[in-house]
Amino acid sequence: MVCRIHGSGDVVLDYEVNPRSDLPPLPRVGVVFSAGRSLSHVTWYGRGPFECYPDRKAAAHVGVYESSVEELHVPYIAPVECGGRADVRWVALRDAGGLGLYASAHGGSPPMQMSASYYGAAELDRATHVHRLVKGDDIEVHLDHRHMGLGGDDSWSPCVHEQYLLPPTRYAFSLRLCPLLPSSSCHDIYRSQLPS
Repeated sequence: MVCRIHGSGDVVLDYEVNPRSDLPPLPRVGVVFSAGRSLSHVTWYGRGPFECYPDRKAAAHVGVYESSVEELHVPYIAPVECGGRADVRWVALRDAGGLGLYASAHGGSPPMQMSASYYGAAELDRATHVHRLVKGDDIEVHLDHRHMGLGGDDSWSPCVHEQYLLPPTRYAFSLRLCPLLPSSSCHDIYRSQLPS
């Protein structure tokens, strides 16, 4: 990872991922981090308004959508990965006063898969039923360069189609992060260029 910090407050993160070739297909390639619980208002420019994944996004249209972190969660009886949004150009997490964090794919990187949840991946693995889920102290945010499809076209073959698998090969991508003020326009940030 290479981190470039600009005087504007923007941070550009360049990643190169080189997994071992003997690994099985990867579930995701991206970044995960914790955000404070106060950043509970989510706005994104991508597919929505409902959850969608690489192999389940045809009915989700590209637009600007708003939600709360709470509303992004889908309470499946057996807890699993949920609430993702596909083809996200940018996402903003803000508090009640409008302060927050902006994130987008940067440079030549394609739109990303995004999710934000009070239930981290470890908690979703631990809980055996939706009523056993315990909210975390923070919001777990995933910004994925690539995300495996979900599969499950029918009840008897839950396999993911070949074109939605992530082989263990080299991946390179860049993310742009910057702080948000109440007056910040995510569209303006997205259209702006950073110096090289």
